[in-house]
Amino acid sequence: MKLQKLMLLSLAAVSLMLVPLMVPFSDHHNHQALAEKGQSTQSENKPLSNESNNVKVEFEAPDTVYANDLVPIKMKVTDQKSGAPLTHVDWAIVVKDPNGNTIYKTTTAHSHVGMMDINVAFPTAGQSTVSLTTSSIGLKMMGMDVPGMARTHTMVSGDPMNGWKTDQDNDFGTRTYEFPLIVLSEKQVKTISGSEKGTSLNVEMATNADQIVAGKPTTLVFTVTNGKDGSMVTHPDMQVKVRTGSYVTSKSAPGGDMMAMNGAYHGHTGVMTLTTTFPRAGHYLLDTDLASLPVSNLIFGKANTRFALDVAEPSGSAGVLSTDTSAPAPNTINIVGIESPFFVPNSIDVKAGTTLTF
Repeated sequence: MKLQKLMLLSLAAVSLMLVPLMVPFSDHHNHQALAEKGQSTQSENKPLSNESNNVKVEFEAPDTVYANDLVPIKMKVTDQKSGAPLTHVDWAIVVKDPNGNTIYKTTTAHSHVGMMDINVAFPTAGQSTVSLTTSSIGLKMMGMDVPGMARTHTMVSGDPMNGWKTDQDNDFGTRTYEFPLIVLSEKQVKTISGSEKGTSLNVEMATNADQIVAGKPTTLVFTVTNGKDGSMVTHPDMQVKVRTGSYVTSKSAPGGDMMAMNGAYHGHTGVMTLTTTFPRAGHYLLDTDLASLPVSNLIFGKANTRFALDVAEPSGSAGVLSTDTSAPAPNTINIVGIESPFFVPNSIDVKAGTTLTF
């Protein structure tokens, strides 16, 4: 009996010892999970794809896109069943900013082996839209015969030069797709020294909105890179204090000597996010304290820097969804996603009362 009581007391003591150690770890883990979730859903682009009647388009942009930076966008059109690329496809591509303004447009793009890459600079932060129409090339184009090597094929042979001799024709017609693309504001960059000798960091801050407005949630994205080679710094912790004048709107828990025992913003890959609402217009300061961990690929110790933000008054009116107020001319039909020169001629002579089916 004495031995049993002793064992129970020992187990109780171990449990009590574990409680204070486990609670902060759980809090810290949840804090990280929330930050990672915000990062992936509000500020980061992921590879996308869409399929329509056995024609698949894959769409890829950089994970992080900043306003006014030239951005490579990669697209690929394939046969859904075989996964093989489609040769000789025409593309109509329109890129619009969050306000519906066209910032890039072409109706004469063409891919020879299924890949279509473009480079676009986005002037406005927020969610832009890339709309595109893919069109196949069949036996006839503009009333003329199309040679076999110039027609759309499913390139199962993998040979872009001579595969057309054996690859099956794929005159799929047209398909229209739309993809979102998240653009952050122009980044602020601070280069600072770490407490460990010879180390330096680049700390970038950007937002997911072209203008920060009082009363509206704004996501701030912080990226930490090595000051010497620009590579991502893994597993940094960050404490943030946001204030305007003497009014502090948010503040992280204090960091510890070794690590932030009470939780911190944490970037597994060097990227951290904070979504906050600025209560009033004015000039705000963001003080950031950074610390490396034993698992970081750069042991920089500790570092700190400050960013400034200007918050605008709310306008009190809904944003303009589109600045395109032009209407079709009389007796004109607009087909969304498909524009000249895909149809020749661009006019049809009919009698009044005739029904046209598209």
